[in-house]
Amino acid sequence: RSVWPELLLLVLPRPGHTAIGFVRWVVQRLCTNSRERGTGRRFRLPFAWMADDLLLGFYRLEKMFAGSGSTTARKRVLRALTKGGFREAFLAVQSREDICNMALAGFLRDRGSAECVSKDWVVDGTLALQKVVLLNLVRLQELGVEYCKLLRKSEDLAICYEVTSKPGGHILKAQ
Repeated sequence: RSVWPELLLLVLPRPGHTAIGFVRWVVQRLCTNSRERGTGRRFRLPFAWMADDLLLGFYRLEKMFAGSGSTTARKRVLRALTKGGFREAFLAVQSREDICNMALAGFLRDRGSAECVSKDWVVDGTLALQKVVLLNLVRLQELGVEYCKLLRKSEDLAICYEVTSKPGGHILKAQ
């Protein structure tokens, strides 16, 4: 507390019994419904990022040059974003023209096949969002969608399913 005296700390009940879905649900509710003590003025955040643990960095998929002498069949190569990678990745999502129409936006965790990806962005193409998710809190509230507080795993798949089952619910995924 002496280093960051103004830092908001959130202590959750039910140690040992709390599921990740509960934690994400609490954060979503807190960001959507916070009020100032004295005036009751609402602090409604339009967006909030949620990140899983063990997030190490971001990569960019770049097209390989035809004259590179490569004999591989890959058309793209991974390049580590070593300086400002998190900032660059987050701003790339936030600066999209259609971001206000997306209830969720996120990044796919690479499972070894990223070089085969042909599109940089996919809208409503898959339910899988891994590691980092941007919540459009305004759109989620309009759709009536929240994290399921009882889930211990796959909470991201469940909220993606709920979003896509609602008329006008959209998910953006950066590949």
